[in-house]
Amino acid sequence: MAGALENYATRGVFRGFSRGPASKTRASFKMLWHRGRMFEFILDARRKTLRIPVVLPEVSAEICEDLRQFAASRQSAGLPEHRRIDPSKAAVTCSHRGGNAGVTLAVRDGDYEYGVRKLIGLVHEVYMAFLYDGRYYDYMVKTFDLDPDRM
Repeated sequence: MAGALENYATRGVFRGFSRGPASKTRASFKMLWHRGRMFEFILDARRKTLRIPVVLPEVSAEICEDLRQFAASRQSAGLPEHRRIDPSKAAVTCSHRGGNAGVTLAVRDGDYEYGVRKLIGLVHEVYMAFLYDGRYYDYMVKTFDLDPDRM
């Protein structure tokens, strides 16, 4: 599982990557990724989950609900296999805690490498597709301190 994350770092997907604390059932990783933000990636083997606790910071409940719908849509049979999260292999949930939206992927068959690929792909789509549908312009300018003239 760690190898899959390191592979993304080696290929330049992340601008920075490091391992955090680990135990027999839990490991964490940090990666510098979208919008120059640090993301935490947590493996909890006891719960069989992969989690990124803060995918979107300072997000409203409305945007979080839209994110839930977007994440659920990634399990649709209508998507190409390479973009779809197979519901027989993993389940995606979103959380809204402390004003931040997080994403958890529950791995159903023990294939954590599959889970890593799909969770990284989902978060990438959040930043490259979900946020750019036009409804989140003000959120992006405010939260990511973007120059509106350069978007």
